[in-house]
This record gives sequence, structure tokens and C-alpha cells, in this order.
Amino acid sequence: MEKEIGKITHFFNKINVGVIELSDTLKEGDNIHIKGATSDFKQKVKSMQIEHEKLDKAEKGQSIGLKVNDQVRAGDIVYKVTEDETPKVKAAKVKTKAKKAKAPAKKGKKTKKK
Repeated sequence: MEKEIGKITHFFNKINVGVIELSDTLKEGDNIHIKGATSDFKQKVKSMQIEHEKLDKAEKGQSIGLKVNDQVRAGDIVYKVTEDETPKVKAAKVKTKAKKAKAPAKKGKKTKKK
């Protein structure tokens, strides 16, 4: 499951950092999905800062710098990915009907079909 938590407002391409204006909390270790017109990737939050100070958790209303794995653009939406997105699926038991083996042809007289 994905929940919108912010928007990209700026991207520093030399250091691969996107600035996110948060509409919800975000913490180190969260999985996020960044999606826009040309951006679409998921990553784990490894490093975020406000004014060059490292953070473990950022709150709604803050603008943070986030190290990103790919280029992002202003206006891209940031989603927090929760574990509900990839439900664990149990392997289904497949029932198959056993095919009956044909009886071997009887030896002996051959009859013609009309």
C-alpha cells in the first residue's frame, strides 16, 4: 500500500539530493516510491537532512534533503510504501486429474470398421 507523504520541490543533480516538502512523517529506513512524469522508482530512505544536519525522523511541514538513487524533478510525488503493498501469497495447491492410461491393444483378430 502506498500513502502520499510529500512532493519534490528541487533536485541537486551533482549530489543526487531531492528536496521534499513533507505532508506526513518520514523516517530513516522507510521505503518510498517517487513517481512523476518521467520518474518512477522505489528506494529505502538512507540519509536525510535539514540545513546540513542529519535526521532520523522528519515531521509533516518540514522540507528535507534526501539522497535519491535516481534523478527526480520538481512536482514528483513521494509515497511511503507499507508492507501491505506486497501481500504474502501462499503457494496454491494445484489439483490435477490423473489421466487414465489406455489399455494396450489386444492381440488377435482385427475387425474392420464400416
